[in-house]
Amino acid sequence: MPFAKEYNEHLQREINIDVESLLKAVHEVAGPDVHAHTSHEHAHIVTAEGNQYITYGALAEAYHLDIRNFAVTEVNR
Repeated sequence: MPFAKEYNEHLQREINIDVESLLKAVHEVAGPDVHAHTSHEHAHIVTAEGNQYITYGALAEAYHLDIRNFAVTEVNR
């Protein structure tokens, strides 16, 4: 399961994002025209409906998704 780190300005902290779940949610809204770039230099770029998003936060915002719903949290015991 791929994860990505991104700094969220609204939360003022770095969050871990479950990329697979986010892309699945966007795919449900945008249809089949969602492509995550696989090259190393463009690892966080996603194209959806002809628009490029350079951060997962921007992608979530464009589709009115709350990025915190895709945040991965760790619980220490």
